[in-house]
Amino acid sequence: MTQHIGIVACSAEGAALCYRTICTEAPALLGPHAHPEVSLHSLSLAEYVDCLERGDLDGVADLMLLSAGKLEKTGADFLICPDNTIQAAFDLRADPRRMDS
Repeated sequence: MTQHIGIVACSAEGAALCYRTICTEAPALLGPHAHPEVSLHSLSLAEYVDCLERGDLDGVADLMLLSAGKLEKTGADFLICPDNTIQAAFDLRADPRRMDS
């Protein structure tokens, strides 16, 4: 059984490319037409941009954490974030106890 992937989305372009890549690459590993379960959560890009324009990485991290919490409730086994800009805020809220699990 494959793992359930959660996508913490920021930009529509990054999230769509990530989802499409998972679904197009997975059949090589899982078999024809197969891909893992994928859930995506996206807040409005405007919320991220507002924080970024103010230089508020703590606010960005809180938005990411909000999405992460919702994805955790869907049963995602792990999360990915296909956005270089907001990943800069990841370490502000990362729980080191969960990084190895």
